[in-house]
Amino acid sequence: MIPKRITTLYTILLTTALLLLPLAGVAAPQHTDINKPTRERVKKDKQQDNKKANATNKNDGNTSGKKADVKPAAAPKKEEAVKPAAGPKKEDDKPLKAEPAKQPANDTAKAAAPPKPKAPTTINPASVQFDGIDISKHQGDINWEELKKNQSIKFIYIKATEGSDFVDPRYHENIRNARKHGFKVGSYHFLSTRSAATTQFYNFIRNAKREDQDLIPIIDIERLSPWNSQQLRDSVKVFADLIEDYYGCKPLLYTSEKFFTSNLGRAFAHYPLFIAKYSSNQPNIGYKWILWQFADNGLFKPVKGNGGKVDMSRFAKGCSINDIIYVPSKHKPKNISVKDAVDHKEKPDKVNIAEPRKEAPKPSKRQQEEAQKQAEKEKKAKERNKKLAEEEAKRKAEADKKAQQKAEQQKREKARQQAREAEAKKEAEAKAKRKAEAQREAEAKAKKEAEAKAKRKADAQKARQQKAQREAGNKTNKSNKTASLMNSSSSSKLSQSQRNDSIRNAQYKGRKTNKSSADND
Repeated sequence: MIPKRITTLYTILLTTALLLLPLAGVAAPQHTDINKPTRERVKKDKQQDNKKANATNKNDGNTSGKKADVKPAAAPKKEEAVKPAAGPKKEDDKPLKAEPAKQPANDTAKAAAPPKPKAPTTINPASVQFDGIDISKHQGDINWEELKKNQSIKFIYIKATEGSDFVDPRYHENIRNARKHGFKVGSYHFLSTRSAATTQFYNFIRNAKREDQDLIPIIDIERLSPWNSQQLRDSVKVFADLIEDYYGCKPLLYTSEKFFTSNLGRAFAHYPLFIAKYSSNQPNIGYKWILWQFADNGLFKPVKGNGGKVDMSRFAKGCSINDIIYVPSKHKPKNISVKDAVDHKEKPDKVNIAEPRKEAPKPSKRQQEEAQKQAEKEKKAKERNKKLAEEEAKRKAEADKKAQQKAEQQKREKARQQAREAEAKKEAEAKAKRKAEAQREAEAKAKKEAEAKAKRKADAQKARQQKAQREAGNKTNKSNKTASLMNSSSSSKLSQSQRNDSIRNAQYKGRKTNKSSADND
């Protein structure tokens, strides 16, 4: 038998040889011994370890139902089972070191510290005190009905122009909607350092009409290059003087705290100032300011563009909306023309008052022909439009004439209808009158007949009473006669036959009398 010590030594040597063979570039032989660390065995071991780690994570605290962050080992590619492992590079002769085992993702003993919370990217307008906002094309579509519900908004400044030819594409729409919904609005110009102050001023007044403004205008000053500070101050002075001459008030100068201190300073300290400083600390420029833009990330849900973010501003202590109100009827322009206002104490060449004129190149023959064709085309179009306008005017006149005739016809028809109604009313009144008279006559006749009937009835009643009286008198006479006869018979002692004859005669006479009375009745 082979000693146990030799068997163990042989096993160690064989294992070492198998581990070094891949490093030497020789493919290791396939073995079925489960004690040998083959690649398939390593793969199975890793999968089992991953399953155990997942089970441990579920049992240790993954109560939320989410999977643990431990990822299973990726399956080796098919090519890795054929190709030998590459050896270390020549410049890296250090022995390979085994990688330390990875800790489970939910290891609470050595968990990484939670990340620090980031500063909010937006500000809820309901959580801060502010007085106004400014908008431009970047805010896109705005739900003005919803924005009107925010009672904190006392004013809105709207970008109008920039440079000598740019007009904000949403300026006219924004100022019209803002005024329609009851906001106090004003306009601002972004000062460019690439064109003259006068041409920029003309661009501004062509769009920002005096009668559309509720607030004094703003000059937005943010750029310096390619000018220097002196050129900037001179140009701002020209622009501000032109604004004052045209609008009748000093403009509000908008700039940042650092930019004002570095480039404007004391020369513009007497102007109303609008300072931008995105901080919780107020601007400190050494001069009085009216407005402070303290944030550019106010989140307004009615605003669809720019992620809903809008610049927010508030008044300085002691200042209010009255300090920036503009009333065209009160702020009348000075009796100075714009041309005279340009010619002030600064030198024109120093303040970039006039831009150099470029001579237009002489048009070529082809351009002249095209211009002539274009002119003829415009002339024909003008004549066509004129003809169409005349035809339209003629149609309109005919339509107006027909409408007038129709109105007159309707008026005559209405008059005839009123006459018919009046006649019908008159006939109805006459008919009612005749009916009333007939009714009165019928009532009088009925009354007369009733009176005659009552009279006849009374006469008949009277006749019956008279007859009754006569009958009563006859009866009395008969009784008296009978009594007298009886008395006479008793006195003369008539015979019985005589008395009977007397009674019959009296009765006969009585019946004859009663019969005559009945016939009379």
